[in-house]
Parts: sequence; structure tokens; C-alpha cells
Amino acid sequence: MNSANPLLHHEQLIDYARVRIEHLQPAIEQIIADNHSAIDVIIEQQRNLPTWDDLVLAVDALDARLNNTLYSIAPLLLRGGEWQQAASVCWDLAQAFFVQKRQNTELLALYERLAVSPHGLNLDWQSKAALQRTFRTYRLSGAHLTVAQRVKLMALEQQISDLQNAFYDNLGRSSDSWSLHIVDEQRLRGLPIVNRSAMAAAAQAKGLGGWLIVLEEASCLAVIEHAQDRDLREQVYRAYLQRGASQESAFDNGQVFQALADARQEKAQLLGFDDFVQFNLQRREGAAAQQVRAFLTDLTRQTQPGLQQERQQLQDFAQQQGLPSIEPWDVAYLRKQLRNTPLALSEDEVRACFSLDTVIKALVDLARQLFGLVLTEVRSIPTWDPGVRAFEVEQDHALLGYLYIDAIGREGKQADSAWTYYVCNRHIDAEGRYHKAAAALFTSIVPAQDGDPPLLSHLDLRKVFHEFGHCLHHLLVRTSNYHLSDVQNLGPGGFEVAGKLFERWCWSAEYLAAISSHYLTGAALTVPAIQTFLGQLQAQEQPKLAVELAKSLFDLDLHGKADDGRSVVQRVADSFVSAGAWPLADFERPLHAFDHLVAGYDAGYFGYLWADVYAFDLFSRFEQEGLLNPSTGRALHADLFALGAARPVQVGVEAFLKRPLSAAPFLRWYGLSEV
Repeated sequence: MNSANPLLHHEQLIDYARVRIEHLQPAIEQIIADNHSAIDVIIEQQRNLPTWDDLVLAVDALDARLNNTLYSIAPLLLRGGEWQQAASVCWDLAQAFFVQKRQNTELLALYERLAVSPHGLNLDWQSKAALQRTFRTYRLSGAHLTVAQRVKLMALEQQISDLQNAFYDNLGRSSDSWSLHIVDEQRLRGLPIVNRSAMAAAAQAKGLGGWLIVLEEASCLAVIEHAQDRDLREQVYRAYLQRGASQESAFDNGQVFQALADARQEKAQLLGFDDFVQFNLQRREGAAAQQVRAFLTDLTRQTQPGLQQERQQLQDFAQQQGLPSIEPWDVAYLRKQLRNTPLALSEDEVRACFSLDTVIKALVDLARQLFGLVLTEVRSIPTWDPGVRAFEVEQDHALLGYLYIDAIGREGKQADSAWTYYVCNRHIDAEGRYHKAAAALFTSIVPAQDGDPPLLSHLDLRKVFHEFGHCLHHLLVRTSNYHLSDVQNLGPGGFEVAGKLFERWCWSAEYLAAISSHYLTGAALTVPAIQTFLGQLQAQEQPKLAVELAKSLFDLDLHGKADDGRSVVQRVADSFVSAGAWPLADFERPLHAFDHLVAGYDAGYFGYLWADVYAFDLFSRFEQEGLLNPSTGRALHADLFALGAARPVQVGVEAFLKRPLSAAPFLRWYGLSEV
């Protein structure tokens, strides 16, 4: 088996055409076994005189081999069924290995001995930074605990993993159990064509006529924001805002969140922290908990006047429309209607000018203009699905790595999702060999319909540009150390900066007009037309900011005060009130589907807002010097992206700006007070 297993014998990129289900688990098990044996040899050989090459780089090479294989397998989860089961087993095996490795006290002692040796004291600053990161990782993984305490920690880790799986099971169960079959097209008045087409396709897939609404973001938000039929809006809103909720505690994600918070709290205290917030900020190199809470409190204060004004405007507008009171399912619809003008572009008109091919060409051009990157599509690179596109990435005639773009929604992908896999980290091994980076971009764009190509809404554009920013960040790192090249080590605010920054181009009317092209005629949108369209969207962003604040406050509250006796439902309600978001009705469970808290953003969701402040300020320099200015792009690369996780992101941001960070651009765009 092993000699024929393509996951064990490859240069860098996997030949997916040769991979079978039976290859997955044996490959990961073999690599883990090899790693255990290699670590034993390293400990024995390095015991007297540990060195950088034979200790640090040797162990990094083991990590790289396992991670590269694991993240190459990860896209196979999307095939569902037995593939998903096998890939999930691989993930669990690898994570268990890494937990065990980071608790290896003999290995940690060698790192510590190296750091204080003459050899270690003469290392360059990046190598010393890598060593300090290693010490922190081992401490936060429990290497300093007693054997009994480590056994307890392993049990808590398993409990947390089981609860995270339960969250997804509950969310999937509740989402799959509801759908609404529409036979009267009049009920869909006001909905964009693309959403009606998707609903018709969903019905056809079930052997039904008419239209089928399922609990997916695009369809549900289209109904809630656009449907003229108020009863339809209510039906969909009630179902969508109760995903993950159940009267049975075992199936209720509120109960899951509480159990998760309790287990995480116990884990943090076992590791010597007061609460999980303190632990996670230390683990991710974030700011101090007090600084984070002060940031959110200040931002909350600044949003209140605008939110109160908007609420009064909606109430006045509702009365004009003959609504004596505003129900929850009216709010988003009224916001759309209040700011709608007869001459405004419709969402269908905008979408028609951004086919997937047009957008990918724009991304390739943007990377070339800003960073001198050349992205060349190579059809001979094997992929995990025929719809995936693969690119070689070059800069200054040197091959940096590879980019996969898996953009189209299909069975197995969570609808409306978008994410990035960092398949391989750039690094140089002990023999001086250069290992190239590889990243994979995933979105769930609605497939081609009725002969039309896949077309992107403005939200789709923002998701694609966001994930492309993550990929570029990864590909542009210039550190030679495997772990310093991992941009995920930048902490909650730092990790999201690149994604948030690249979203800003989607809010430039000049840029969007320049890349737009109607899929039938080739005609471009005009700047004034797009400015009006973007102005309408921007006016709705402040209420969305309030919801993001509520999520961040809930996250910190849950993980900072897990045992104060309040229920998750009460915590959510408190967070919405504190953030000034629209008050919740008794039936609403808006955060029971909050999957970020089981996907790595627990006690760190505030990072999205933190990164937004960075991104707006970074983008202000592009606004001043030109959105496609290559000198500005090269400066961004040199000052922020190139050093990966070798230094805090704020240092890089301020080096690029040549001044201290300012929240003013962020506040101005949202119409908030700077006082």
C-alpha cells in the first residue's frame, strides 16, 4: 500500500487523480509514525549539543510534511460521505499528534538549551523570534503540567472537539429539516432574478415544480430584504433566525455553547489563566483583554447616535407605508425600501457585469499591478474537482508557489461559505532547499444557470476579494522559517488584515467600473451609477456593524464569564442591547448558528473589527497614491506581508503608513463620531 500511496510520494502538489479513499488514513498514520521515530532520534542525537539545523529545522520539516499532506487532503472533505469521514479521521489523528508533540518535555528542554547556548545567542532575530514562539506554544499546550494534569487536558481537548462536532450536527439537522415550497410566483415579487432561479433549481432537484426556499444565507436574505409578501418574509425570518435552536437540550446550540465555554474555561485555568479570553489572546499574540474590551466599548459608544437616528427613520418610514409597528421581518426590507431610488442599479444589473471569469481576470491583474505577481493558469496541475482552477505564482521570474481557486458552489460545500486553506508554508530546510507556498481559495458562487455564466453579487465580490487577500498574504511572505511563514500566527486582528484590506477595492466605484463587463454585451458600468449603488449599500452597513459588535461582545462575555449563571440566550440579548442593534424578539436565536465560535475564532471574533480598523487606514494610503499604484503595493509587501508572523502586525501597519495607526478612516466611512 505505502509504495503506491500518492500521499506518501509526492514533491509538493498532490496528484488528486490517483488518490483513493483507502489512501487517506494510512498515509497520515504512516507520517505520524515516521514523525514519532524521527523525534526520538532527534532527542537522542541533540541531547548534548542542540543546533538550529538539526533540532529546529529538523522538527519543522516533520511538521511541514504532516501539515502539507493534511491540508492537501482537506478539500476532499467536500466530496462528502466516506471521503468526508476519512478526511475527518485524518484531521483528528494529526491534531492528536501535534498536541502530544507540544507536551514533549524532552523536546522542549532541547529548545531551551539551544536558546541559552552560544550558538543560540548568536542566531539572527527571526530565528530567535521562532524560538520564543516555540516556547509559548509548548507552554500553552501544557508541557509544564504534571502527567495527571496533561491527561486531564487531553480529556478536555476531546470534550471540546466532540462539542464542536455536535454544534455542526445540530446546525445541519435544523437547517435540513425546514424548507418552503412556493407554487405562486407572485409571492416572490421583489426578489432578484438570480435568487428566484436558484430557488427554481432547488425545487427541480427535489422533483418539484415552482420554487423551493431552503435555509441558506443567499436565499433567506433575499426574501428578508426584498420580498414584498410580508407573510413570506415572516415565515423565512422565523425559520432562519432559529437555526441551531431546539427545545431538546441535546440538539440546542445554546446548550452546546455553554458546555464549550465551561470546558474552555477549565482548560484555561488548568494552564494557569484566569479565563479563556486571557488564554486565547496569549496564544494568538493578541492585545490584552482590557485593551480589547476598551476597543469594543469605545466603538459601541460611537455607534449609538447613528443607530438611534436610523431607528427613528425606519419607524417614520414604516408609518408612511401603513405599518403601525415594525416587526423583526420588516427591518431589513424597510432599510432597502427607504434607500431605494428609481434610477438606482438593481442587484441583477450589477451582478450581470461581474461574471466569474471577469472577476478572476481582475484578481490576476490586481496582483500583477500591485505586487508584480504573475499568476498563470496551469491546467496540467491536478485538482480535487474539475471546477477548480490552478495557478502558478511568480514574482521577478521566480516561482513562489501555487494558488487554487475553487469558487463554484456544489454539493458538499456549505452554501454561502468562503474560506482559505494554507496548503503549504514557504520555508527553507536544513539542506538549503526552498519549499514553495500553496494556498487554496474557496467560495460558493451560484453555478451557471439558464445558459448564463456564474455571476457575482456585491457580497460575492467581497467574499472572493477577502479570501484572495488571505491567499496573497500567504504567497507574499518572505520569511524562511516554517512557522514564521504561517500568517495564522498573527493573532485575531493581524490574521484578518489582508482579507479586510482587499475588500476595500470592492467599495471603490472607480475600480468596480473599470473591471465591470456585462457578460452579454461587454459594456461597463458607469462610475456615477456604481457610486449610487454603493451608497445605498454603505448606508446599511452601520446596522450590520452593530450586529458584528454584538457578536464580539457575546464572544468575550461567554468566554470571559462562563460560570456567572446567565444563559446563552440572555447573554445574546444583553450583547445586542449593549451594541445598540435592533432589539431581539423572544423567538429569535441569531447566534445559535454562530459557527465562528467553533471554527477557531472563539474569544477572538473581535479580530474582524480590529482588522477593519487596520484595513481602512492601510487603504487610505492607496486612496491617496492610487488604487493600482505599484510603488504603494510594493511598500505594502515589504512593510507588512513579507515578514509573515515574525513581528506584530501593528508594527508593519505603522511602517507602511509611516505614522501611528488611526481609526479615523474607519469611523468616517461608517459615519461615526471621532470624539
